[in-house]
Amino acid sequence: MKRKNSILSRRQRAILQVIVIDLIVLAALFVWNRSIPQTSVQLAVAKSKQMLDMNNLAAAALNVAAVQEIVYADAALTAVFADRTVEFVNAAPLSQGEARYWQDAGCGNQNCIHVTFYDYTNGGAIEAVVNQDTAVVIAHWFNAAARPGGSTFVLPKAMAIAAADAQVRNILGDIGAADPAMVPMSGWLVDDACRDEWCVDLTFHDPSGSGRIFHVFVNMEQEKVARTFYTRGREERAAAKPQAQRNAYSDGCHTQYGWEVCWEMTAHDGINFRDASYNEQLIFTSAKITQVEAWYPSWPGGYRDEIGFNATVPAFGGTAVNNLGDSFEVRQLFTEFTRWPNCICCYRYEQIIRFYRDGSFETRFVSHGPGCDDLSVYRPFWRIDLALDGPGGDEVWLWQGTQWVEAVTAFETHPVVEDLSPEGNKLATLNGDVSYRWRMARTDPLGLDEAYLWGLQSKETEGGGPVLTGPGDTYIPPRQWLDGEPLSGENVVLWYVPLLKTKKSSPWWCMPDPEPDYSPCEAILRAERSGALTQPTQAELAQQPTPTPAPPTPTPAPMPTPRPIEGATAEEIFLNAGCTSCHQIGSLGEAHKVGPDLTSMGLIAGQRVEGMSAETYIRQSIVEPNAYLAPECPNGPCLANIMPRDYGQRLLPQQVETLVVYLLAQQSPPPTPAALGATAVDPSSAPKSFPAPKTVGGSLGPTPQITPTVAVQIFLLGLVIVLSVYRLLKLPRDE
Repeated sequence: MKRKNSILSRRQRAILQVIVIDLIVLAALFVWNRSIPQTSVQLAVAKSKQMLDMNNLAAAALNVAAVQEIVYADAALTAVFADRTVEFVNAAPLSQGEARYWQDAGCGNQNCIHVTFYDYTNGGAIEAVVNQDTAVVIAHWFNAAARPGGSTFVLPKAMAIAAADAQVRNILGDIGAADPAMVPMSGWLVDDACRDEWCVDLTFHDPSGSGRIFHVFVNMEQEKVARTFYTRGREERAAAKPQAQRNAYSDGCHTQYGWEVCWEMTAHDGINFRDASYNEQLIFTSAKITQVEAWYPSWPGGYRDEIGFNATVPAFGGTAVNNLGDSFEVRQLFTEFTRWPNCICCYRYEQIIRFYRDGSFETRFVSHGPGCDDLSVYRPFWRIDLALDGPGGDEVWLWQGTQWVEAVTAFETHPVVEDLSPEGNKLATLNGDVSYRWRMARTDPLGLDEAYLWGLQSKETEGGGPVLTGPGDTYIPPRQWLDGEPLSGENVVLWYVPLLKTKKSSPWWCMPDPEPDYSPCEAILRAERSGALTQPTQAELAQQPTPTPAPPTPTPAPMPTPRPIEGATAEEIFLNAGCTSCHQIGSLGEAHKVGPDLTSMGLIAGQRVEGMSAETYIRQSIVEPNAYLAPECPNGPCLANIMPRDYGQRLLPQQVETLVVYLLAQQSPPPTPAALGATAVDPSSAPKSFPAPKTVGGSLGPTPQITPTVAVQIFLLGLVIVLSVYRLLKLPRDE
């Protein structure tokens, strides 16, 4: 009896041991699993940070922690921060030209730092200038319109927000295992709060291997994912530039043909060409590109690219000074990705100024793209601080109808290629015997050149120093500074923003995909050295075409209004609205992209919603795209908020009807999508012929994949269970 009791005691102890061990393992797995999201985010941050660091080599020596310590010790800024929620965004050294506005406080080349904080309480940025040598904050100001770019310092927050989103997890699974495609970009969406709030776009290669890019728009103010969507994939190209050419540039000066000019690379405003003089007469004190806006109607939205040594598109390949016979040019290339052209968006820009023997000069911008989608518009923001024969006293005249009219107050004019003087000029600037006429060179083979031009007073707080980007699609800056101030006779700044529109047609234009369709686009603003300004004669006016009435100066607006979509035929409307950037529509567009194939829409529209006619369904799908979602898109089940929701405001009723009639006529079976990239897309993701309707409340997408981490946990748990069962079976039986 005692032996039996002893055996029972051993069994109890063994069972208890198994239970304790199992509990310890389960607890360890629980702790491990709880740590995975944070570890995953940190791993993804580390990957993206490596890409950011490739852009920040020139600023690597900056001790950001020391700069922050100076800022947080400043009493004035501490008082500003006291009643606001702020976040440190970035710090970058000032170039010599940028620092001149604070030279009385000891700022020279690279010793003063421009610091940016985002103000979540009021929306906008708090900017400051710190003198590292004296450890003093020498200036600070609030910029309500600023929407700064992504940086190393905001990346962890953006990644954590993305990792917590169910839709993102559904597509990417473990965000730490995801493959970043680009550095975090400052982006906007026209039909979302991201049009005026601060948002950052995170991009990842499609884990399914389709070659596409998966975009995650993160609203930093609302701390949520605003939108996810795919853009096109591109096959690998043979050409690739070596990484050694990244951040290759040189500050310098050059004297030739009577010109003297210096230049310096800035953190995010490109090359700052400064103190340009001709025959010892000063012409301008500064000329730089403060941002490059890339607009995609298919999103609808885009990016605010910056160029410079601490920017999303950094310098690449060295600064070139080329002698052209009657002129010389200073040229700098900027490239977004190391292995261009083996990238998706491949942002690749050139900033150029040419100086001619006769005293004329040209600002030039080249886009080598091709950008993130087929239909896009590039908008470089040139800021030129005039100083004809010295700062101040520059007269400004605009051509209006039949005569030159003095621009007494600050102005905005658009377009720049119409309503021109008999000589073809739009603007005249003069000071004594120094006189220039300004024109935009026509370069678009389809004749669709256009640009915006502003004339403003030069002020150090209005772009004299570093210029942060503003809300997308608003031309801010400089539009927010248009306040009726005096202009002609003052110290004048010109802002010039050309609009370079991509066209996937013959002739190709601004679609600079590498071979076989290499077609870069270029914008040229020419300033011709001229004599005294005189009004044209009646004979000269008689040879002019009938002038277009000058449009009224627009009132500055903090937010964009819906952009009307042009076009009368279905083909024109689809192209201008960006529909073909997402859909295959018969012979239009491109398959295996973002939206479902619409080639068979006339067949299936009447089957989507019970009791709803095909015509009604198509019309509602255009103006209310979230009302009913198609069950299948090229990348899996269709997601809400991908299609623009403002077509009801941007399209005329007759345009909507034109599209409805066209789509009803699409009654061909949809083609099988071709695979892109190394891995073929699962054919089951192709559109079905007669799918059932799906509402917004349906599934978010395919079942999440089992990640390696989860697989290891399942294996360990299964191993413990097997060993526990084996241990119990090996115990002696009761007697």
